[in-house]
Amino acid sequence: MTTEELAKLIGVSRVTLSKALNGGKGVSPKTKAKVLEAVEKYNFVPDIRARSLAGKKEKILGLFSTYSEKNSGIHKGISSHFATEMINLVVSEAQKLGYTTLVCLTEKENSKEIERYFAGGLVQGAILLGYETGSTEIRDLCMKGYPLVLVNQERDSFLPNVAVVNMDDQTSAFFAITQLVLHGHRDLLYLGCNRRRLPAIRRQEGVSSATEKLADKIDNLTFLDCDFSEEKAYKAVYDLYSQSGPHPTGIFAANDIMAIGALSALKDLKINVPEDVSIIGFDDIQISKYLSPALTTMGCDFKKIASSSVQALDCLIENKQTMHNIELPIQFIERETLADRKK
Repeated sequence: MTTEELAKLIGVSRVTLSKALNGGKGVSPKTKAKVLEAVEKYNFVPDIRARSLAGKKEKILGLFSTYSEKNSGIHKGISSHFATEMINLVVSEAQKLGYTTLVCLTEKENSKEIERYFAGGLVQGAILLGYETGSTEIRDLCMKGYPLVLVNQERDSFLPNVAVVNMDDQTSAFFAITQLVLHGHRDLLYLGCNRRRLPAIRRQEGVSSATEKLADKIDNLTFLDCDFSEEKAYKAVYDLYSQSGPHPTGIFAANDIMAIGALSALKDLKINVPEDVSIIGFDDIQISKYLSPALTTMGCDFKKIASSSVQALDCLIENKQTMHNIELPIQFIERETLADRKK
């Protein structure tokens, strides 16, 4: 459908339609709402291919994510430091290969919104972040043949037009628990997440494997679902350590944000880190090394994740040979929040 055809259906001029679609002035709220309703109803996407100059098509890749305040309950901004890092790095890595990056935060599992960008020629390929593992909507999108890279979403690629880029979450979580045990911690706390997202699932699997293998060295491991949230981790840790009786002396958090929440709660309770409680996080976001004490964590190479994703997508777009299953190692970064348990 062309803009002229859509304007005729709605009963407005092409100029009014263009203003409504592009945020121009002089369009009443009622008319704008009418236009947007028609765009949704007819699944309309402007065909920008006609805008190409001298037959040259601009190289544009999409970066789509559900990591937004609307989808997570976070009060402001993008709800994931991982997503923030990835957006910046993907844009930078894409520029090196001559691509412009279109960044879009979508509704949960809304593949139709993503498909409109492909159908209108706005993007040649896309990187997806934050969608649920096993999502039928995303699987259906993959089945339509679009070049796609799924980051931390599926264990394996299942189609030739799809590549997956993952971190070695399970091994790294196993290693983190092992480090706490090697430092003499027998009563442990795991701050995790019950969402159907691959990092949460695989980190939980790593913790479970370590608990089973090291059963003779672990007296107790408590799991608290803190939903990757600093606020929820703060409350959970504050409530737990406010109670009387023995408390876990070793904490592993499935991301640095929850580790920061735990650290803040312990400080407010006058519990010393690492003298009384040790903490290991996951991700190594930029602020982690500047905390006091600096956070010991499992460090992801965000730049490598971004470059691997962009390079794989470029190969899919250009029909070049590429790895379809990429798993990147994670580094243990020991700083100041890990110490031997007091005897």
